[in-house]
Amino acid sequence: MDELANTQPAQVKVLTLPDMVFVAFLLFCMVCVALVGRLAYHEGMHNEGTKRNGELWAKWFTQAGQDRGKADYQPAPCGVNAEPVVTPVSAQAAPVNPSPSAEPSTEAKPVAQSETPTLTSSASPLLTPTPRTWGPCLKALTTQGGPLANMVNPFSHKPIAVVPKCDMTDRQLAGSLVLEKIQPTPPGSAIPTINSPLTESDPIDQKVQIRITVCDKGAYPIRIAELEF
Repeated sequence: MDELANTQPAQVKVLTLPDMVFVAFLLFCMVCVALVGRLAYHEGMHNEGTKRNGELWAKWFTQAGQDRGKADYQPAPCGVNAEPVVTPVSAQAAPVNPSPSAEPSTEAKPVAQSETPTLTSSASPLLTPTPRTWGPCLKALTTQGGPLANMVNPFSHKPIAVVPKCDMTDRQLAGSLVLEKIQPTPPGSAIPTINSPLTESDPIDQKVQIRITVCDKGAYPIRIAELEF
C-alpha cells in the first residue's frame, strides 16, 4: 500500500483569478516605486544643479568684491571706479558787426592779424563722472563672453533668469536666481536691515551687501550666501 501511495503523481497547483490579480498588482506597485524613485532622483539632481549655480554666483561676487577696486578690472562695468562720460559743450563764435558809419571801400585792404576774429571751439568735451550701476554689470556678466554667461536653468534648460523673489504660487520660477541688497537701518530701529531686490538702476560704485537665493522645484527659496560686493 505504501508503494502504491508513493507512485501517485503530485498534484500541480494552478493560479486562480485572485492569485493573478494579486501578482499583477504587485508588479504594478514595483513599477510605480521605480518610477517615483527615478523622478525623485532627477528632481534632486535639478535642485543640486540650481544650488551649484547659486554657489558659482557667490564665488564670483566674493572674488569681485576683492578685486574690482583695481583700475584695470574686467569686466569694466562691474568695477568700483566711476565711468567718465563725455558731455559736449558747444560755444558759438561772436559775430563781427561792422560799424554803421563806415563807408564801403572798393580797395582791397589787408587784414591785420590782430583784426582777425577768433572762433572758440564748437565742441569742447567735458568729462563728468557717472556712477556705475548694476544693469550694465549684469549684462556684461550674462551676455556671450561673460564669466557667467553659460549658466543654464536645470529645470527649463534655458539661460538662468534673475527674478525679484521666489514665489511658491509660480512654479515657472524653479531654478531662477534672486539677488537682494541688504541695507542697514538707522541705529535703534526695530529692524536692523532692510532687504530689497537688486535692480538695474542701483549704484555699485560703493560696497554693497548682497544676499543670493535660488528657487527650488516648488519655487521655494534656498539661501546660498550673504556677502559684500
